[in-house]
Amino acid sequence: MNKRIITIDILRGITIFAMILCANIGYQSDLPAWMFHGQTPPPTYAFNPDVPGITWVDLVFPFFLFTMGAAFPLAMRKRLENGASRWSVTGSLFKRWLTLTIFAIVLGNAYMIGSCTQPAWIKGMFSIVLWGVMFLSLVRVKDEKKTKLLNNIGMFLLVAMAVLATDWLGLKLSRWNSDIIIMILANVAFFGGLIWMFTKDNLRLRWLVLLFIIALKALSSYTPQVLAWVPSMDSIGWFFNWGFLQYLVIAVAGSIAGDMLQKHSRTESNTEIDRYHIVAGIIALAAMLVQLWGLFTRQILADFIISAVLGAAFVVLTWRRRNIVSRLGYFGFAFMLVGIIFDPIDGGITKDYCNLAYLLTTTGMTALTGAFVLVLELKWDIKGRGLSGCGQNPMLAYGVTNFFTGPILAMLGIGAWLDTISLGSPFWGIIRGLVYTLLMVAVTCFFTKKKLFWRS
Repeated sequence: MNKRIITIDILRGITIFAMILCANIGYQSDLPAWMFHGQTPPPTYAFNPDVPGITWVDLVFPFFLFTMGAAFPLAMRKRLENGASRWSVTGSLFKRWLTLTIFAIVLGNAYMIGSCTQPAWIKGMFSIVLWGVMFLSLVRVKDEKKTKLLNNIGMFLLVAMAVLATDWLGLKLSRWNSDIIIMILANVAFFGGLIWMFTKDNLRLRWLVLLFIIALKALSSYTPQVLAWVPSMDSIGWFFNWGFLQYLVIAVAGSIAGDMLQKHSRTESNTEIDRYHIVAGIIALAAMLVQLWGLFTRQILADFIISAVLGAAFVVLTWRRRNIVSRLGYFGFAFMLVGIIFDPIDGGITKDYCNLAYLLTTTGMTALTGAFVLVLELKWDIKGRGLSGCGQNPMLAYGVTNFFTGPILAMLGIGAWLDTISLGSPFWGIIRGLVYTLLMVAVTCFFTKKKLFWRS
């Protein structure tokens, strides 16, 4: 496996680790507001879009989108170079969209299991069996014939589980019940993949497409009447709405970074990382962390000044030693600084409702984190095995906690015990999150080592 792929896997693994951790820390553990989404602060955790600022929790989604975009060249360029037609690759993109859309709807309806009136052990067993059925439906093995057989068996059993959920558990299943995160990913993967494919040999054109998407986002935010002619998508809103496409800003930017990484893997595999690049990598990580302080505490001017100084130091250290680390760093600093400028224009950065400041700033923060990871990997050959194992199997990792390890802990009484001891205790609130997260890592890495991957 080449270095570029490992870098993307580690970044995606970091994202999944943070995703499961933030979803399972104790919500009544007296943890500070920066441990939760910026727009759902304690003690009520009620959604308030008027609260500006972001936290580390708000980086999970853009990190995932960026790594998805960075993987477009890996997923498609080799196929195209080996003779696959654009129609064939488009068909694969559509199949991926369909798979993720069905997965989103299955998850959205499956989340309702916890609200049914059946005993806890029945709900737990149903969830575990459902996870096993999803495993069969999505698993990918080396033997293509075996993969198709397992997937067909899984889809048949999935229909049977839907009947049981309706007749036995009393759930009201609907296509409108979906996991919004996976649904957005499905649409971004499809349209972002198309954009990459038709601009793969014309980076300037892709930059123009990216600027066009940013301009549309600005129009919809600042002068929405200009886009009043755009048709409503309410009738198909269960699988698509225009709002999903704003996240192409991050994914298309990620695809540009992905091409940088692919070019590096093909032509610069022996890149030398000296002490200047090590310091530059630390500066890149420091700049990302400064955002979490400045944007959360609303010290915007200080944040911009410090970030600009760090960016200048990064450039000075790497200008005469330019390589993939420096290029990714320049890319990240440019997006981040522009994003900070948009903070006051947008009335404060917010993940929900998503604004340009959020899209641009988090794109830059992801790229800078990638530059730091690259330094570690190229200098010391750090593989990040646990994280990269999760990064290689993201869809499996996504469902493990809710439908496998979580129900097991609940049936053993460990889940209730963790809930109880974490009340009012920041320490145990964090421990609760780590227990669920480390179990996810262990299960995901087990299947990754066995070469059992879920389609994604």
